Amino acid sequence: MGDINQSDLGYVNAVRDHMNNDRLMLCYRGEMSQDIVIALLNLTESKLNHSNSSHTTKARVFSVMVECLQNITQHSEKDKYSRSNLFMIGKNEDGYVINSGNVIVRQKVIDLKDKLARINMMDEDELKEFGKNLLKHDTVAGKSGFGLGLIQIARKTGNAIDFAFEKIDGEHFFFSLSTRVDY
Repeated sequence: MGDINQSDLGYVNAVRDHMNNDRLMLCYRGEMSQDIVIALLNLTESKLNHSNSSHTTKARVFSVMVECLQNITQHSEKDKYSRSNLFMIGKNEDGYVINSGNVIVRQKVIDLKDKLARINMMDEDELKEFGKNLLKHDTVAGKSGFGLGLIQIARKTGNAIDFAFEKIDGEHFFFSLSTRVDY
């Protein structure tokens, strides 16, 4: 027990304070498997069921959470970066804040930035139409619907999707996403 120094303990206290201040309900970092996704969904569902939020709000939170977790499992790098996957859900005075992050290859960054910028400028009707066009185009091109989940997130939250890309090396970026489901 003598190996732990005061800065380590200070870090633990700082994390605890941060979790209390931001009212984090759930925080996970690591590999993302089907079993882990199911466990995260079950934990969140249990916490949401014990909240005083409306059924509609809970359903929207759950829907956005599913889209974020699918993004991580379907589009993140599976090699040495798979332990970098991140998912957090918290609650503040405005609503539920959902954050996710995963490593993607450099080739996806420009397309993803473009789609997110376009999505953030659209209203509900434009989002619906963009989703239809994207689905039609991707089906014809044989793609996997890259971006459809982001449209769903924007539609379910009615809020902008905040995002960032942090360069890891010449081929990889850490993609961070954050959005809020209002009460």
